[in-house]
This record gives sequence, structure tokens and C-alpha cells, in this order.
Amino acid sequence: MTDESKAKPRWLLPAVIGGGAVLGLLFAALMPAGWLFVDAGEMREHDDGAAVPEGEFYACPMFCTRAEQAGICPVCGMTMEKFVDTGALIPLDAQKRAAVGLRTEPIQRRLLAREIRTLGTFEPDETRVKVVAAWVEGRIERLYADFTGVPVAKGWHLFDLYSPQLYSAQNELIVALRAARREGLSDAARRDAERLVEIAREKLRLMGLLPEQIAHIEAQGEPKLTLTIPSPDHGIVVEKMAHVGMYVMQGEPVFKIADLSRLWLIVEIHERDLGFVALGQHVEIGVNAFPGRAFSGRVGFIDPVLDRMTRTVKVRVEVPNPKGVLRPGMFGSASIFAELTSAGELAAPRLAGGHACPMHPLQRGEKDAECPICGMDLVASPQPEAREPGSVWAIPREAVLSTGRRNLVYVEWWVRVPEHDAHGAHEDPPVEVLEQPLYQGFEVKLGPLVAEYHIMPDGTRHKLGEYYPLISGVPTGIPDPGIRIVTKGQFLIDSQMELTGKPSLMRPAGGKSTDPHAGHGG
Repeated sequence: MTDESKAKPRWLLPAVIGGGAVLGLLFAALMPAGWLFVDAGEMREHDDGAAVPEGEFYACPMFCTRAEQAGICPVCGMTMEKFVDTGALIPLDAQKRAAVGLRTEPIQRRLLAREIRTLGTFEPDETRVKVVAAWVEGRIERLYADFTGVPVAKGWHLFDLYSPQLYSAQNELIVALRAARREGLSDAARRDAERLVEIAREKLRLMGLLPEQIAHIEAQGEPKLTLTIPSPDHGIVVEKMAHVGMYVMQGEPVFKIADLSRLWLIVEIHERDLGFVALGQHVEIGVNAFPGRAFSGRVGFIDPVLDRMTRTVKVRVEVPNPKGVLRPGMFGSASIFAELTSAGELAAPRLAGGHACPMHPLQRGEKDAECPICGMDLVASPQPEAREPGSVWAIPREAVLSTGRRNLVYVEWWVRVPEHDAHGAHEDPPVEVLEQPLYQGFEVKLGPLVAEYHIMPDGTRHKLGEYYPLISGVPTGIPDPGIRIVTKGQFLIDSQMELTGKPSLMRPAGGKSTDPHAGHGG
């Protein structure tokens, strides 16, 4: 059998299309004439018969008046914002609202946040890792820190080193001291001798000897064949690269010592959550080794480069570890509770001082201070204003109709604001309560999807619902009973807009009215 004989008959697709058209006409003919729950003429006018203005307009948040240009409201004095009116108002009585299962909720301010959960690995704090290297070449005669993991403190002995260079430098110091202490020297000769002593001391310091060791050599008056090399800092020996009898060259590493009293938890934050992470942010941490025990840290660094494969950014969390219970290599679960301000922005924490280190941004202080880590002068880094958490106007997630470019919500009006005299910006305008609500669509500008939480006294958080911060587009100052947001049934309202040729979600400019009963009676 050939491929052509296997192909579908050419008449099949036209037959399917034609059959579908016939079924559609038959369905429209059988539907009652009133299947549209809103009449086309009913949508074109208010209840008082006045034509409804459409398109973009400007109004204050209290909706005192409408205007074609931005400015100050002549009634209450508030700044007028741009609104997008998608069409006329639709009246729905109780029977029609019940038929479509309409649900609404009030527009109100809510405390919104996003909880980011991620995993990471504990690593040593790189700023607290020291490498003990050989300052001069020589042979290791003895190892005191003879295994990885041994704790050491600053000044503790690590190993004994025999070095001809060190032996020679000790001799130079002893000879210079004897010359300086010789009696009968002139003032000029004594000054020269003391200068040679200082040069010999500095040479030993450059070879890694501590002032106490140099003073001991001077007191003994004899050079030592081997010298003990001390630890430069306290911590744990995390790597041992030398053995007894090994000959090391100048600069060759012998030990690596890490202070584990503070660790780094390296986590990956997805690109979509990056706007909710800020320096100094509090992070809650849990580890499998200690279930039920809570640890905490704060964000110390955000990688400036995004990983193109995983679409994530590495974030460093600085975690105190005074008792040493956390260990490098452990996994840690991190939780960042990012709250929003009343303006819908991230509520970043306030860091102390108005100046910060350019290389270590968490090291902050006042003017003329130095970074305790690198010693650089702190530069001016003022704190941003209004960063405290606050309530923000919120739109429920289920209320939003979206095309990806446009976001639309439908509002239920229970009042009408009549013409009235001027009033203060913080005073409610007079309203007239309607017998049945009117519904109107508004194109809105929204922030990122977040949630409202109820926080228990023990810190436990319960998610109540998902919301978008409202940036602009919906009137928010109308007093009770005011307006409400449609959270269920808005698809049917929008379909009536589109079927009657009014502006809708998919057709913002509207279009020719469509009568599904055209061509048949009854």
C-alpha cells in the first residue's frame, strides 16, 4: 500500500468544518432569545439615561470628578490619576447575579509579602580563611598541628622550621646588638649601630617572626637552629599540606586555617524572586542535623551575574555559628519573608549608619570610619526612605483577567458620586446608594503576585490568599458601601461586553455588535 493510499480523504476536513457550522446554527436557533443576561440597549446607558464616557480619563482616587487631562481635582484637591474605562456600566439584579454565581469582595489595604524558600550549602566565610605559608625556605623539623580539624588560637605554635636564612638573620641581629651596647661609642657611631639593630629586627619580622620571638632571641643572645612558626589567627585547621622532614620553598602553603564562628550559606534565588531580596534581609534557616532548631542569618551579598542555564542568582547568607554546631558542607533550607511597603515596594531593612564599605556593604558606620575587614574608608551610602512594611491596596488574583499585556478587573458599584461642593482630601465625598449594583471594567497596572499572611504569636505564618499590589487603574477612595471587586463571574460579564460590541478584554476598542438570534424568529 502506497503512502497516498494511506492519506486521509480530502473531503474529510471540509465535512468536519461544515458539520460544525450546521451544529452551531442549530444551537443558536434553539437558544431562547433572552440568553444574553444583559440587553445590548441596557449596556449603552446608565440607569439615569446618560451616555457613559469610554476610554482613558483622569480622576482623583475618590472619583469626585472626571477629566481629560491630568492635574489637581477641583473638588478635593488630590492629584488626579489616569484610568482606563473599558466601556459602559452593566446593571445586574439579584436574580442575574445568582444565575452567574457572582462573587465580590471589598477593595482594601492588606499587608502583603512573598515567602521565598530555597536550599543551599554551608561554606567557610572566605574573609576568615588564612593560609599559613613559609616566609623563608627551610625544612620542617616538627609539626604541632599534625592533623586536619585541630583547633588553634592566634599565637599557638604550628611547626618548627630549620632555615639557614633565619639562622643568618638571627646572627645579624645579635651582632648588631653587641655593637650597639659597646661602651665608648660616639653619638654618631651609636646611632649607626642602633639603626643596624632596627634593620636586623625588621628583617626578622619580614621573615614571619612575632615581636615576642624577636625579643626572646635578643634576650638569649644566641641564634636558634630552629624557630617555631605561630598561627596567624584562631580557627580550625581545614587543610594540612606539609609533613615532617619536608623542605618547603618561600611562599609555599603549609596550613589553611578557617574561623568557623561565622559561615556562609550559599543559596540560589530564581530570577522571578530576585526583586524580593535585599542586603541585610533576615533569613530563617533549618538544617537536617538539628530538626526543630531554628538558625538565622542575613543576606550579605547578591551575585551581580545571572546563571543563564538555571536562571538563578547566587545569594550569600551570613550565619553566626558561635558554638560551632554548623559545619561546612551541610545543607540548609532558607526562608526569606519579603514584605511590601505601602507603595508596593520591597521593605528592605534599614542598615546602621549613613556610610558603607564599597567592598563589604554590610560594614556600615558614620563618616570618617574605616571598614573593620579591609580598612577602606567608608563612603556615603544614604538609606532609602519609606522602607518599612505597610498595607497596600490589593487586587485578588482570581479577579484579574489578563491577556499577558493587558490586565482587566471588573468593579461592582453600589454608589454613585453626584455633583458636590469642594471637600478636603481626607474627607469622603457624598454618595448616593444604588438599589442594584452596576458593573464596570477597568484596565489596571499591577505589581508582582504576592500573598496575605496571618502570623501567629509563635511566628508561624498562614497564607490567606494571593493578591496583586494595585499600582493604578481602580478608584480606591469611595466610602462604604462603595465599590467591590468581582472575583467570580467576571468572565461572563466580559463576554456580554464582547458579544454586544462594547470594549472587552480581547477587544479593547470594541467592535460591531453581534446578535446571536439574527436570522431567526422568537
